[in-house]
Amino acid sequence: MSDTNPFLALSPAAVDVLDDMADAWSDKDRHGELVNEQGYGPKKLAASNELHTLIRAAWKVRVGYRNVEDDDA
Repeated sequence: MSDTNPFLALSPAAVDVLDDMADAWSDKDRHGELVNEQGYGPKKLAASNELHTLIRAAWKVRVGYRNVEDDDA
């Protein structure tokens, strides 16, 4: 994994949306849906986990627990 997080360049709202999407895909992974319904194998599962890690790190920096709807950014 590169030291640069490409998601840090996005707006807080975009990062928040991506975090919601990554969480939904993690739920699908926990329930076996990525493997059984999407045909994911070990490489795609690892890539999904890598993306979720990057998105979560960007979320912590760009969003935290604030409501992005209340921000001007």
